[in-house]
Amino acid sequence: MVFFGLCRQLVVFAALFGSLMLFNPILASAAVIDEACDSAFMDKMKERAWMEAQREIMINQTMVWKPDSVLALGCYEQWIGAIKVSFSKDSGAGLTDVKTQATTYLSAAFPHTLGGGNGTGSNTSKCSNINDLWKQAQCKNLNLSQILTLKDISGNDPRQKPAACGSTGSWGTPVSTMAAVGLGAPFDSMNLFTSVVAPLSEVTSGKCSAGIPTGVFIGGGSNPEVVCPNPGCSPTGTSTPKCCKSGTSSC
Repeated sequence: MVFFGLCRQLVVFAALFGSLMLFNPILASAAVIDEACDSAFMDKMKERAWMEAQREIMINQTMVWKPDSVLALGCYEQWIGAIKVSFSKDSGAGLTDVKTQATTYLSAAFPHTLGGGNGTGSNTSKCSNINDLWKQAQCKNLNLSQILTLKDISGNDPRQKPAACGSTGSWGTPVSTMAAVGLGAPFDSMNLFTSVVAPLSEVTSGKCSAGIPTGVFIGGGSNPEVVCPNPGCSPTGTSTPKCCKSGTSSC
């Protein structure tokens, strides 16, 4: 008897709850589990964001050189030597001491070549330093091997100048989270499209990528305009334009 009474109470409760769910959409929606609140999915997003930020920081630190010393670029020894002031008390020893202190500082703070270790010539008082550095920076080519994917950079720190960092840091947890919680996404889906946008000197085939039509005709004529995505390539400007090495009219 008690069992049947309990069953009737359960049936009544179920009916009342169903009625509330039917006429109250707020309660109905609250009872549905939202897949967007999956904690594993959120962990994956956080770890992916962390790795993306670390990759940008590391690659930027690789490509942005450490500034060289203003003392070295300004050839301080020549400036000190040009001072024609005679101090009766030290017979010029004060100026000599300034030069010595500056040299000691450079040796300790900039013990590498110009360009943050990327060029040649040391951070010493040499008046041709700034000219040499400008030439080296001007002629420096992009190194595509420095633009690493998440998978590659997680175990290989590209920061080697002016001194190697030695370790990529704590990538273990983010990598393991990405591997454990697949959710249909690969570890790294980044596509650099280097074969399309890389400088011509870096393209393996040695050929320019196809031009991208703009829909505009050159000078209002009949020759369509195209944009060449590879630096070092220019359009031929003909009725059927191609992208060729800059300075050439055909390819």
